[in-house]
Amino acid sequence: MRKRFLVFFLPFLFSFTHTYAGNDTATANYNLGLSFYSNNRYEQALSHFLEAADQNFNSWQSYEMAGYCYFEMRDKDSALEAFAESLKLNPKNTKLAKVYNNLKEGAADIPLKPVVDAGGFLPGT
Repeated sequence: MRKRFLVFFLPFLFSFTHTYAGNDTATANYNLGLSFYSNNRYEQALSHFLEAADQNFNSWQSYEMAGYCYFEMRDKDSALEAFAESLKLNPKNTKLAKVYNNLKEGAADIPLKPVVDAGGFLPGT
């Protein structure tokens, strides 16, 4: 089931990279993070997502993906912090808000796959 979900979801995940706002280095780090994430290399992915966030403080996508990395690595507190930062930058991300609330309430016991809503990104916010 997990592989079928990844096959369905990964094209969507990679298709939204073109909407990522930021400089070339931040974009490169973000895309490298996606590549590592898709290969279950969460520690490497996390370092690239955090670097992308450092290079573009408005990148809610980088914080969101960092949160998923933390969660996959079983670091719930760091996942919540990263998700909260993403939601602070993009409060219209209702899918992440649901994930965040479920995780905070303890309803999410297993690692979650990203449900990013790239269409909600507002450049410069």
